Amino acid sequence: MAASKQKWVGPTILGAIALLVVGSLTVRYVRIHQGRIDDAKAWAIAGPPCPQVSEAELLAAPRGLRRSDYGEVSFERAKGEIECATIYVDGGRGDENYPVCQFDRPSDLRIRTARGEWRFRPGPGVPATVSTRGGVATCVMATARKPA
Repeated sequence: MAASKQKWVGPTILGAIALLVVGSLTVRYVRIHQGRIDDAKAWAIAGPPCPQVSEAELLAAPRGLRRSDYGEVSFERAKGEIECATIYVDGGRGDENYPVCQFDRPSDLRIRTARGEWRFRPGPGVPATVSTRGGVATCVMATARKPA
């Protein structure tokens, strides 16, 4: 009888370890998934669209642009600071993602993606949020809620 108990000890321990590993991975996946959903909500863009300007109007401004790259997107601004996040499509539920950046007072913006270039002029001291979903830049004159 003691020998039959020993036969089950090894498989029981391995089964318990497997359950712990699967459970741990499931909890991690759920946390990552919920974090992506929370980020998509926190970085939601709301506000009036930024005015677009021509390259000539952008170059006529008396200030140069500072460049920041995030992923494969180039974000240039005349002033202020930038904060970016990777947002997943379908409200954080999808597998594809894109950069969203918030500017505290950019004045002028130039955004370059693989699909093209966009130029915006929110104005001096006006915060702006730029999304590059699908490789197309959109800009609104507002700063979305920041993640907690």
